[in-house]
Amino acid sequence: MWNVAKDQNRLWIKRRVVPGRIGFVSFVVFFIAVVGSTSTDAYGADRESAWSSMWDVVMLDHLRFYSSDRLIRMGIGYGIGGTIANTGVDEYIQDWYQEDVRSSHTDDAAEVAKLFGEGKYLIPLSLLAAGVGACVPTENRASNIGKWGKRTARAYAVGGPSMLLMQRVLGSSRPGETDHGSRWKPFNDTNGVSGHAFIGAVPFLTLARMSKDHPLRYIFYVASGLTGWSRINDNAHFTSQVFLGWFMAWEATGAVSESNGKDRAFKIQSMLFQDGVGVQLSWQW
Repeated sequence: MWNVAKDQNRLWIKRRVVPGRIGFVSFVVFFIAVVGSTSTDAYGADRESAWSSMWDVVMLDHLRFYSSDRLIRMGIGYGIGGTIANTGVDEYIQDWYQEDVRSSHTDDAAEVAKLFGEGKYLIPLSLLAAGVGACVPTENRASNIGKWGKRTARAYAVGGPSMLLMQRVLGSSRPGETDHGSRWKPFNDTNGVSGHAFIGAVPFLTLARMSKDHPLRYIFYVASGLTGWSRINDNAHFTSQVFLGWFMAWEATGAVSESNGKDRAFKIQSMLFQDGVGVQLSWQW
């Protein structure tokens, strides 16, 4: 009896205490690095503290994220997701995958891919990378690790609240959880958008946007969808929910990228017509 209780306590410590300590230490490192550092512009003039600068950048990220152009585009994206969710397409894809595709091999791969969507690990990791990058400057700039950490954390900050809100607003459920399944029932459930798909896509989409002129970006784009795929494989989310989670990550990292003043080679832009709206796809080379 004592051994069982002891094992349960160890399991609780492993699942609760350790991730909590990782998050706390990561935040402390990030906070000290940001508050204790200052930056200098190209003309040698002192800027505001890094903390104030970071706050301004996050506010700019939100302005970019909630711009009219992006809101129209997100409306179109949710329209696509809603069509998949409310027409039986979700159930068809889910049944086909579970019966004809899923295997012990896909389960093993999905077990690894799902880890990248665990917020309790990825969010502290991005903060830790941002703090380490601020402590180890390279030519008056944060290291690439620091850049990745800052941009990833910023994407979580700008897209996370909207993702959590839409999970409840859509109100759809997981496969086999309720009778209405993926169909939208506002505020009836909290699974309308896959949180794992969002969390897991942000780090890789950030890498892809940072390496837009490097062939590796295509690998990062593919990797950004692996966590979402793992949720479909594990029968934990419908396709529409995974798509919306990935789509929110795409728009959040896009807002961060725009705040950094770097245009994307591949762009999706909304277009307004007298009789409706449309989408323009463009590729620059």
